[in-house]
Amino acid sequence: MLGTCIGIYFGNAISDPRRFGLDMIMGCFLLAMVVSGEKNLRILAIWVVAGFASLLAYWYLPENSHVVAGALAGGVAGTFYRGVADADLLVNWGAI
Repeated sequence: MLGTCIGIYFGNAISDPRRFGLDMIMGCFLLAMVVSGEKNLRILAIWVVAGFASLLAYWYLPENSHVVAGALAGGVAGTFYRGVADADLLVNWGAI
């Protein structure tokens, strides 16, 4: 929450983020998450949902809202999509 407030307050402090290469940070961050993250059907489905929601938001919503829309859609998909491995993990931890 603090980071969001700082971003809102100081967001326009750097007038040309491309000059410093800051426009590449989001892409590099997402690439690092994909390459180093888990690789299974559940994660693939979450990334597809997030990507599709982000594309729709990019086409139909105001500028830069696609980042938030994709993140929210991926978070919701991850919350509700439980694969077999997740159920086994909960049983092993005694949650079920």
